Amino acid sequence: MTPSAQFVPDYSLEINGTGVPTSLKSSIASITFDSGLNAADRVEIAVANPGLEWLQDHINGLGFLPFPTNVRLGPVQTPNFNGTGLFDMGNKINLSLGYTDTGTTDVFEGEITGIEVNLPPGGMPTMTIVAHNYLNRLAQGSYGRGFGPLPDAIIAAILSAENLLLPAIDPAISAGSTAIAVVNYIFNGSGRKQKAQTDLQLFKEIARAYDADFWVEGSTLIMSRFLFKDYSPSVTLNWGESLIEFAPRISTVGAVFGVGAKFTLREIPLSFMVTVSWNLDTQSLAINVVPGASAAYMKSLIGPLLTVINRPISSPVDIVKSAIFLTRKLRDKINNRLTATATAVGDPGLVANAVVQFNGVGPDFSGNYRITNAHHVIDSSGYHTKFKVRKEILP
Repeated sequence: MTPSAQFVPDYSLEINGTGVPTSLKSSIASITFDSGLNAADRVEIAVANPGLEWLQDHINGLGFLPFPTNVRLGPVQTPNFNGTGLFDMGNKINLSLGYTDTGTTDVFEGEITGIEVNLPPGGMPTMTIVAHNYLNRLAQGSYGRGFGPLPDAIIAAILSAENLLLPAIDPAISAGSTAIAVVNYIFNGSGRKQKAQTDLQLFKEIARAYDADFWVEGSTLIMSRFLFKDYSPSVTLNWGESLIEFAPRISTVGAVFGVGAKFTLREIPLSFMVTVSWNLDTQSLAINVVPGASAAYMKSLIGPLLTVINRPISSPVDIVKSAIFLTRKLRDKINNRLTATATAVGDPGLVANAVVQFNGVGPDFSGNYRITNAHHVIDSSGYHTKFKVRKEILP
């Protein structure tokens, strides 16, 4: 390895499984890759376009031709009768990022979803190719339908399959949703409904009901509460070396130490308060149940609370849903108490949901954090990654 090869950015870009032509690669001005939790990953490829070279051929999928060029049978699309082009909508995109001395790492698999063209009056014409990973398929169209007594895990699998994705559902969600579906059908006689929603909106609704995250890896749609997640750091960054900028923020303004809900039993005139709190000193979880009349005194016992008023209970399902609801609220508050933004030397391992370890930033701010959003850029200035993290206390 020569010294000049160290930290020289490199990338591999394929369209429909074939490396892009040399003429296109030499025209690429920058590549950005965005990765986020519970959202579709996005890639933008900015191309210099002198003489409008890359606009000379028709781009299928823009909808400008007055006649159909192919037939779509459900989610399956037949070959295009008008031929295929390099930048056709739906063309498969694969992107790897890295360095010439260490090689590249696969970071993105998706499809072209947009083209942006800029023709300035006195500058270089440019074209930007936009691609999203396969999660974008769930955002196309909205539907109204019912799923009867089916458990939410099965519904999530159906949504995945309908969009040509392989489902990977956390067993904890599968078991919990099956039990809830049985009890819910016995007491309420109904199941989940899709109410003029996109598949993505319904999928988010299901994930939130079980305090779960979801993301796509290749052609697999993952919904996870505990399984499939990293809990040990995959990347270590040292201040003054690979960690260029680090800005943690923590504030006690508006902070809460627990969440509570006041429940009412319909059958009898009785209400009670359930609180779930986290002790920052002992790092322990506490659950308290008191009569509704005593709710006003909980702040003096626990500290600041986020209180939800009156959740009626008519079946055991309501109890389970309320427990998940309280846990989700507590995790949201506690895990977002310490957040940070950072900039590092470009690293393809810095993606949403990964765990990163910071060293050399003091005893309070060093340690492991979970990445919630990452923005990778390769351009004439090199390769760098800006990202957001949170200190995850409750998994």
